[in-house]
Amino acid sequence: MIEIYLLEQLEAFARCGTLSGAAEELHLSQPALTRSMKKLEELIGVPLFERQKNKLVLNENGKLTAEYARRVLEQDREIAGLVRAFDRRNHTISIGGCAPVPVQQLVPQVTALYEDMTVSQEVHPDAPLLDGLQDGTFQLVILHEEPADKALYWVPYGEEKLYIVLPKDHPLAGREGIWLKELESMNILLFSQIGFWYELCVDKIPNPHFLLQNDFEAFGELIKASNLPVFTSSYFMEHDPTPDFYTENTRVILPILDQEADVRYYLACRLDDKKRFSALFKRISG
Repeated sequence: MIEIYLLEQLEAFARCGTLSGAAEELHLSQPALTRSMKKLEELIGVPLFERQKNKLVLNENGKLTAEYARRVLEQDREIAGLVRAFDRRNHTISIGGCAPVPVQQLVPQVTALYEDMTVSQEVHPDAPLLDGLQDGTFQLVILHEEPADKALYWVPYGEEKLYIVLPKDHPLAGREGIWLKELESMNILLFSQIGFWYELCVDKIPNPHFLLQNDFEAFGELIKASNLPVFTSSYFMEHDPTPDFYTENTRVILPILDQEADVRYYLACRLDDKKRFSALFKRISG
């Protein structure tokens, strides 16, 4: 039986082209690598190399063996990855969401129902979330578009609406609502980690001028200290209806009128995981 380390060394030699280069990459001495190549040749039972003066070169047999070695090593890595994913799937519930708010709402519910599991969370656009659901990266995903894949099970998971906070003396402050296109070239303070909302704003606001902040605490301090326009949502208005930056009565909150600013979320899993998460879906559906 050919041991994996011999195939790894042959693949490195084929890739590097020289014993010295392969030995350096593998952190081996050149004589040790030479012995390994001789051992591999003996195990296969046919010549794999042309031995030239101070040089070892793969012959046609060797090139074919190196190609097979590359494939075997790829399969070896794939097997290891699949097994790790299987183990992770049995011990971790990975949640992916298109926006931070529904993810923050879901995590405590999952943690409470599945106490023996580790719960992880990430925020991505819908497309990679669906890909991740299929390849096992995620077990649960929150989307902002109704899933069309019949291999998925899903339920509605709440709604969220986008608003903008403007200074009372802003030219648009007297309106009943604002279209995103009307925010063209406006300086807007924006938290960077808002999922699909960021792509929506970039897509719908001509020539956007976002002052991006990565730290949420610093973002909050800047809101209080400045008079810059800033987005909020129905979730934050419901859970913190009188935040510090409204109390001085210097700002107004206006709804964003674009249809895309009214979002319904959907919680989805693979159909074969429906039973596993039945308690969660039952709780969410009421």
